[in-house]
Amino acid sequence: MVKSNENSAYKRGQELLDQGLYKEAIEQFDIAIADQPNSWKALNSKGFAYQKMSRYTDAVECFDKALAINPQSVEVLNNKGVTLSMRGLYKDAIMCFNEAVAIDQTSLEALNGKAIALQHMFSYKEALDVLEQAMKIDNKHTQTLLSIAVTLQKLKQYERAISFFKKVLSSDKTNIKAWNGVGVTYQLMGDNNSALKCFTKILNIDSHEIQAWISIGFVYQKMLKFNDALKCYKKAQMMINNRYHHKLYDGLASCLTKLSEFDQAIEVYKQIFQREEGKKKWDAQRSIKFVNKLKRKKAVGTLGAVAGTTPDTPPADPAN
Repeated sequence: MVKSNENSAYKRGQELLDQGLYKEAIEQFDIAIADQPNSWKALNSKGFAYQKMSRYTDAVECFDKALAINPQSVEVLNNKGVTLSMRGLYKDAIMCFNEAVAIDQTSLEALNGKAIALQHMFSYKEALDVLEQAMKIDNKHTQTLLSIAVTLQKLKQYERAISFFKKVLSSDKTNIKAWNGVGVTYQLMGDNNSALKCFTKILNIDSHEIQAWISIGFVYQKMLKFNDALKCYKKAQMMINNRYHHKLYDGLASCLTKLSEFDQAIEVYKQIFQREEGKKKWDAQRSIKFVNKLKRKKAVGTLGAVAGTTPDTPPADPAN
């Protein structure tokens, strides 16, 4: 039987989680777990909060504890798979998603999670095969349509990718992920003006959509309008009260490097290094070394045009 105070703490934790107050949510989940050590739901929610804080190791530990209590939970397996994918452990993530599908063959979350992990492994055709399974279950499932569009985007089948994003928009004209996907695809096609129109459309839907500001900043970087890009990143940073956001910080650091603001760029990369795990952490370390090298060249007067610091791909895939 669930104790009343455990239930109250869990409920309060969920409310805080929904508000994005992850640290406070974890405190409530800890109270719930202390009262009811076998509360796999509280452990799962605590893990999810850690995931949102980019504390992936802590998140996986919570999910493993939850699975030790309830090994048949598809929800926990999916959450663990997503977290492992975020850490760059794609093969391990796929194992989790396979376990989830073995328990529930209709789990669209597991199939989409597996497809996204395969995308990151550059196994795009295999990802499409998985997504075809998902389409047989529900051919109007928004996440599946978005995942197919992103996979086609990776295969450079841009027109087909846009057609799938538009399938989502045909039933929901305010779907921000779909608009972002179309914008990113136009960007990859080299059509920066069309990309800007899509990202601006997002801001017309929700002027506080952080990703749109980041995406516009990225387009401006591609257009070599670094001061305009910096304004967009600063706007996004102000809107989230300087809270950590990987794609924002990555774009901000890259832009500062382009503007030869090396000390500021290094500080931002250091924050990424401190916050992240796995590939993102080591990418930040490499960037710090690179910017320090540019800083030394500037000091001795041998610095030419800054190159190699702008990301090669847009800052967000709408299905990931």
